[in-house]
Amino acid sequence: MLHTIQADFYRLFRSKGFWITEAILVLNILSGVIFGATGHVGVNTESKLPQATEVWTGFKALTNYSSSISVTILFTIIVITLVLGTDLTQNLYKNSLAYGVSRTSYYFAKSAVVLTIALFQFLVSYGLVFSIATLYNGLGTMPDHFLAHFGLTLLIQFLSTLAWVSIISFLLYASQSITLAFVGYFVGNIFLSLPALFFKDINILHYLNLEFQYSMVQSTTATNNTLSIALGFILVFGFLGLATFKHKDL
Repeated sequence: MLHTIQADFYRLFRSKGFWITEAILVLNILSGVIFGATGHVGVNTESKLPQATEVWTGFKALTNYSSSISVTILFTIIVITLVLGTDLTQNLYKNSLAYGVSRTSYYFAKSAVVLTIALFQFLVSYGLVFSIATLYNGLGTMPDHFLAHFGLTLLIQFLSTLAWVSIISFLLYASQSITLAFVGYFVGNIFLSLPALFFKDINILHYLNLEFQYSMVQSTTATNNTLSIALGFILVFGFLGLATFKHKDL
């Protein structure tokens, strides 16, 4: 299992696709600091994106970038497809199974790799946006209760990221198609946003799309609903991914 994880990261760091993806992510963050906007993926039904004229100081950049975390999620999915997607589409996983690695061990080894990639992308994104903004515009003023509120924002956003990662991983295990996984992500973004548009009175539906940002952290309803939905997706699609892989014909 450890050998599988080491081999994945060795191959990833030698991949041109990984470094190109990271370079584009850095450019996106740099543009956010300079121009005041980094973009957004999906249908945004609840949050407000930062104004393009707003100056991003260090602390302001952290709170503003929280509304654009969907961009980091997209780049995380791209990197994950370079590892898990390549293994499944090119049948490289058969080599591990041929050496006696069980399907369950293989699945959890890949899950550990995927989780580490998601955490790495998360830390890189927020670390860069804070560092660049601080160097470019200064540290700024730290909002009241910032550490507690931002820490909770990070936790919920990371779990939301893992929820999307679980969905994409399941699609990869089920279809062995990178294209279908990306289609599933973009269609899923739209699909999960539609219930809130049609049934506005049902509160929990507004959080199905896993959109959460710093400005929502003071709402207990938003926090609890997003947290519950994210954990639910992780458990359901994590189980479905394992079950699909264990019963898949090789």
